Amino acid sequence: MNRNAGVGRLVVFILLGLVLGGILGEVLGVVLGQIGVLSGGDMNNPIRNFFVKAFELDLGYRDGWAIDLYTVKLRLGLGLKFNACSILGVALSLYFMKWSNRG
Repeated sequence: MNRNAGVGRLVVFILLGLVLGGILGEVLGVVLGQIGVLSGGDMNNPIRNFFVKAFELDLGYRDGWAIDLYTVKLRLGLGLKFNACSILGVALSLYFMKWSNRG
């Protein structure tokens, strides 16, 4: 396996871990919010907030990076959102990558 294939594989596993961890965090947020409501509280409880609250980084589109040629306007951007489950997802995906078959 050459070096470029190894780096590409690493990027794929990291992105997969981020996506699956983010989805898991959102699902846990809904479930834990419903448990909080059923137990007499509200959707905004500390355990739910741990999994749902995220560090968000928006680059580009919201900041207004644009190429305006009068008739054509091009906007580019990138948004990142990390929560506790996405970090856990990356750790698990890297663990699976370490032990997966490289052949």
